[in-house]
Amino acid sequence: MTHAVRIDHDVPMTARDGVTLRADIFRPDDDARHPALLTRTPYDKRLSWNSDYLGAVQAARAGYAVVVQDTRGRFASEGAYLPGQPEGKDGYDAVEWVAAEPWCDGNVGMTGGSYLGRIQWQTALEQPPSLKAIAPAIITAGPLSEWRRAGVVDFEANVSWFSLMAVEMTNRLERQGQDVTEARRWLERARQNIDEVLEHLPFKEVPHFNFPGIREGFIARSSDALPPGIRTEQDLFWDVSRVTVPCFHAGGWFDMYSGSLFTSFNRMRTGGGSAAARAGQHVLCGPWVHGGQLPSFSGGLHFGPTAGAAGAFTQARLLAFFDKYLRGRDIDIPAVRYFVMGANQWRNADAWPLPETVWTPFYLSSDGRAQTAAGAGTLTRDAPGAQPPDRYLYDPRFPVPTTGGRSLPTGRLVPGPLDQTHVERRSDVLCYTTPELRADLEVTGPVSLRLYAATTATDTDFVAKLVDVFPDGAAYNVAEGVIRARFRAGLLAPSPVTPGVVTDYTIDLANVSILFRAGHRLRLDITSSNFPRIDRNMNTGNPLGEDAEGIPAVQSIYHEPAYPSHLLLPVIPGNRSDG
Repeated sequence: MTHAVRIDHDVPMTARDGVTLRADIFRPDDDARHPALLTRTPYDKRLSWNSDYLGAVQAARAGYAVVVQDTRGRFASEGAYLPGQPEGKDGYDAVEWVAAEPWCDGNVGMTGGSYLGRIQWQTALEQPPSLKAIAPAIITAGPLSEWRRAGVVDFEANVSWFSLMAVEMTNRLERQGQDVTEARRWLERARQNIDEVLEHLPFKEVPHFNFPGIREGFIARSSDALPPGIRTEQDLFWDVSRVTVPCFHAGGWFDMYSGSLFTSFNRMRTGGGSAAARAGQHVLCGPWVHGGQLPSFSGGLHFGPTAGAAGAFTQARLLAFFDKYLRGRDIDIPAVRYFVMGANQWRNADAWPLPETVWTPFYLSSDGRAQTAAGAGTLTRDAPGAQPPDRYLYDPRFPVPTTGGRSLPTGRLVPGPLDQTHVERRSDVLCYTTPELRADLEVTGPVSLRLYAATTATDTDFVAKLVDVFPDGAAYNVAEGVIRARFRAGLLAPSPVTPGVVTDYTIDLANVSILFRAGHRLRLDITSSNFPRIDRNMNTGNPLGEDAEGIPAVQSIYHEPAYPSHLLLPVIPGNRSDG
C-alpha cells in the first residue's frame, strides 16, 4: 500500500535537561499508528530528507513515520555543540519521545550514514526500550576511524569537514551577539583554499580557525591526541555487548570505513547483546564512496547498470529490513550482499570472510630496483630467495599526493578508483607487479600486507595500495592501508623504532571484492605518504602540528627467506589464475 504523506516542520522535543530539539516529521496522512524511523543529524535536517540508502518520503509512502531531527546545538535545535560530542542520551530521549507519539505504534528504528550512523551506535548503547533496529551506514566500528587506529590522522577529511561544520557554528555565535566578521573571512578562505590550511607548518599555528567558539572544535577534530575515554583496546570499538537490536550495515568498497563495515558486522554477530541482535546482522556493500548518493560509477570507473542505488534496490532492501524487525514480517534477508567489481555482479553470502576463501600469499620480489612501475619489482606466489632490499627516500617536504582511494568528498579530493600511473613514476614509490593473468582471479574479503622494513628515522609511515593494472597500462587502486611505525603494536602501545633495524609490520588494506580479469595484472604500491588524505609523517615522532620541518628518511623494504614480505589475498576458488 502506498500512502499519502503529511509533513510537519520544526516539531519540538524537550530533552531530559530541558533543551529543545526540533524535527521534521514525514508520516502517512491518516489516523493510524505506524512504526517510526528516526534520523538525527548535525548537517541540517532539511538536507537529510533524501538518501539513496533510504529517503524520508519513500519510507513514509511505505507506511513509516519518519522523524529527522537536528542534533543539539545545530540549526533548529537549541543547546551547545562541540564536534564529536556524545549523542547517546539525546538519542535515547528522541527514541522514547517518538514511540510515545499518537501516530507511532511504539516500534522505532534508526537510519542514516556517517555521523548519523555514529549517533545510532551511541543511542543503541543506551538501550532505549522502544528501539528495535538500527541501520548505521558508512561509519566506524568505534569512536575512532580504522585509519586513526593505525596511528595516522584522517587529515584532509577532518579539516574539510570542520570547515563546513564551522559555518553554522559561526552563525550561532553571531545570533548570540558576537562579531564574527573576521572569523567568517578566515573560514571562507579556508574553504576556498584548503591547501593553504593543509600545508601550513607548523600545523598547530594555522590561523584560519583561531577564534573563540571555533578553535576548540577545530583542535578536538584535528588533533592526534586520544580522546579521554580511550584507555584500553576495548575502548577502540563500540561495546557491542550493550547493543541488543538487529543492525543493517551499509557502505562501499571505496568508503573511508569499508573495513569498519565488516568489523561491526562480525563483532555484533559474535558478541551482540541479545540472541536477536546476534542473529539479525546484515551487510550491503557496493562499489561506492562515502556519501548518501550511490551512482553506478566511482572515481574513473563505471561498474554497470546494477551497481547504483536503482539497480541495487537499496531503498527496498532497507525497507525490507525494517519490515522484518519493526513489523515482524517473515522476510528472508541475506546476511551479506556484496558487489564483485570486474564481474559487476551482486552476490549473497552467509558469512564474511567467505567460507570458501583460500588465503593466498603473493610475495614481493626484485633485484633491488622496484622503484616506479617501470622497475624490476614483481609480485609472485613463489617465496623469495636471497634478494637485496628495495630502498627509497621519503622526504616530508615532497609527500606522495593522494590520488583517489577512500577519501571524504568534502574538500578537494576525488574518492574512488583513479589511474595511479603518474604516482607510480615517482622514485619514492615501489611497485610490485604480477605477470599478465592467464585466467580470471577473484579476490573477495579482507586484504593485508606483511611488510618487513627498516628506516633511518625513529618514526615513519608505510602506505600500501592494491592496484588493478589494465591491458592498456592504466592502473586503478582498489584497496589501501597504512601503518604508522611507532603504533605497529597498537594505538595504545606507541614505541619508536630503532633506526636501521628490520621491523615486522602488518598493514590492513580493509575489504574488497574484485574479479581481476585475464590479461590484467595485480600490482602492489608501497610508499611512505598519502597526502593530504593522511597527515604527512615528519619522521620525528612528535605529535601532529609540532614540527615546522621534517627529517628525510631512507626506507628499506626486505623480501628474502628471513623477511618474506607478502600480500595476503582472499582468493575465491573457481576463478583462479596461475599468473
